[in-house]
Amino acid sequence: MASVPPETRAQVARRRLAELAANFDASLPDPPDDPPAVAPRPGGRARSRLRPVHVRLVAVVGGAAAVLVVWWLLTGRPHEVAVPPPTVAVAGAAPSATASAATPAELVVDVAGKVRRPGIVTLPPGSRVHEAITAAGGLKGEVDTSGLNLARVLADGEQVLVGEPAAPAGPAGAGGATAAGGLVNLNTADLVALDSLPGVGPVTAEAIIAWRDENGPFRSVEDLLDVKGIGEATLAELRDRVAV
Repeated sequence: MASVPPETRAQVARRRLAELAANFDASLPDPPDDPPAVAPRPGGRARSRLRPVHVRLVAVVGGAAAVLVVWWLLTGRPHEVAVPPPTVAVAGAAPSATASAATPAELVVDVAGKVRRPGIVTLPPGSRVHEAITAAGGLKGEVDTSGLNLARVLADGEQVLVGEPAAPAGPAGAGGATAAGGLVNLNTADLVALDSLPGVGPVTAEAIIAWRDENGPFRSVEDLLDVKGIGEATLAELRDRVAV
């Protein structure tokens, strides 16, 4: 079935006016058979007289026209539609806040051993071992730093032990690698000191140093389980011989 196009406002107005006129005609009484005679005016001309019916017709038509004009103006008046202002999203705001909360504002590092001003130094994030030594006044005398990775990135709260005298070969380690009680310090021991530990050969010693360079200092002895080649059995042998 074909769709009927909607009526325009002009067509609606004409249809309503026709309905009003038809309703008015239906409400009028039938005219009398013998209309009253019209008295002639002086001079022989007849004088016409408006009937009440005619007055009512004029009033109804005028009222209908006024209603249609008001309706036309109201329906055709344009109206404003409020458009909300666009929202501008700042990309990357939340990730930046999270990243700044996770990264410390500065690093606090304990520099000990053969440096001019041993003690606590503060450094910006991303600083390396050689920068910590410089902040502590630099090396004191001729110091062998081959057991230190001077390019390693520092972690907040760690200790950098510089140039401690070598200890006898054995569980105590060597090259500035000893900790309290003669234990080998996993964070400062060189390849020779690590190789001297039971269950640790040259390959595993290199793996320990590589893990330390990549992840920062060991936080606990149990971190050795993350080093390739070290399992529970090796950790049991090392637990009483190493420290962090």
